[in-house]
Amino acid sequence: MSAIDPARPDIVAFMARAASELKTTLTPPKDVCKFGDNPALADELLGTLLRGKKTSTTTWPIPETLHWGVGDLSVILDGKGYPRAIIRTTSFVRCRFGDVAEDFALAEGEGNYQQWREGHIRYFKRVQGNRDFNEDVEVLCEWFEVVYPVLNGREQ
Repeated sequence: MSAIDPARPDIVAFMARAASELKTTLTPPKDVCKFGDNPALADELLGTLLRGKKTSTTTWPIPETLHWGVGDLSVILDGKGYPRAIIRTTSFVRCRFGDVAEDFALAEGEGNYQQWREGHIRYFKRVQGNRDFNEDVEVLCEWFEVVYPVLNGREQ
């Protein structure tokens, strides 16, 4: 489960505001998280998402039990921990890191395929205390769509 409580008052208020603006009912988020491991990276990756350039993310190690699934909502926080976006998971693929598809990597919005690979190797080694990370580790590739704010030139 996410370390951040989805019932936190600011998360609940953010979800209510989004539902009101979207004129729909939103289910409570199954996850509340930041992209990256530090405030600057969280803000950078959130910006990529908000510009419509990020529609996928990679997780390693894969949690023993996933607390979110296809169709579930997640709230994405900025570097200061404030809710800024809602995404809906559209699919998952488990695969070896060495087998991550180029189209998936490019959908993370972090440069070309080689830049994505090098950046993720550095990132996973850093956040996991230099644990053995190699081509054969299994990663979780998640595709998502941005639910809120509305992108593509419409109100944000």
